[in-house]
Amino acid sequence: MGSSFRYTNLLLFEAFESALKQLLDEDSNVLSWPKSKASLAHCLAGQLQLSLRKVLELSQDIANPNFFSLPGNIKVDIFVEGSDVLVHDRKNARLLAIVLGTDYLSKTQQDHLQALQNMGCQLVLGAAFLPQKEYILLYSPRQESLEYYHFNKVDGTTSLLKQKEVDAEADSLQLLLGIKERKKKKKRVKISQDQ
Repeated sequence: MGSSFRYTNLLLFEAFESALKQLLDEDSNVLSWPKSKASLAHCLAGQLQLSLRKVLELSQDIANPNFFSLPGNIKVDIFVEGSDVLVHDRKNARLLAIVLGTDYLSKTQQDHLQALQNMGCQLVLGAAFLPQKEYILLYSPRQESLEYYHFNKVDGTTSLLKQKEVDAEADSLQLLLGIKERKKKKKRVKISQDQ
């Protein structure tokens, strides 16, 4: 992994928070574009490159030929290995994987966060950019749970909202899905009888 020992989860999260704040300050109009996920990923990746250099106390000179290289040959890419933004060395080290949404992340997307963590990503985050809300909803998978955070769009602070057990959530959703299926079947039978 080279010098990736310098990339602690705290440092990566600090860089992520800084990148979100800069994105909102400089590129928030992207959030209003239809089907903006690719543009959003691109803008966030660019801001993340800058904020990683800042938290690592590296030169901010974009004319420097090494500007797009980080210690340990780390790169910030978009749409790689199932992530919308991935900070990695393009080999084995996956430091930060980010999944983006312009609405609440679906159950499938939340499960994908867990899968990315199981693939060996050091830090995995989901970010739901909710236009009408004063916050960005962040998702962070843990071993048997999913943590939810609010990133305040105004002051750039993050606070823990809640933590949910992954297995308990899946069981309750399966129960609800079973009930809904039965109701649908009854309605279909009723419609058939009327015809």
